[in-house]
Order: sequence, then structure tokens, then C-alpha cells
Amino acid sequence: MINFIIEKYAFETVLAETDSDAVNFYRIYGFEITSLGEKYPGVERFRCVLVNK
Repeated sequence: MINFIIEKYAFETVLAETDSDAVNFYRIYGFEITSLGEKYPGVERFRCVLVNK
């Protein structure tokens, strides 16, 4: 799905925000991961950025 979006719309960067349950999906796909800390009590959030080369 991510490949489709990049190819169809020619995005240079794809940005996502997720929690610890899904962050490894983005990490494996090649996204750069940055912790945003606890945006909600007890829930760490992550910013995931993929730069299309």
C-alpha cells in the first residue's frame, strides 16, 4: 500500500504517526523513527518518516 501511494502520487516524503504496537512495521519498511514521548497518558507515540529516493 505504501509503494502504491508513493508511485501513484509521487510523494517525496511519507509521514505517519503511530504507537508502539505498529512502530516495527514502519521501521522494517525503512521509515526513520522518532519518539514523540507520551502524547497521551501511558501511550508513547512515534513519528515515522520515509523519504522517497
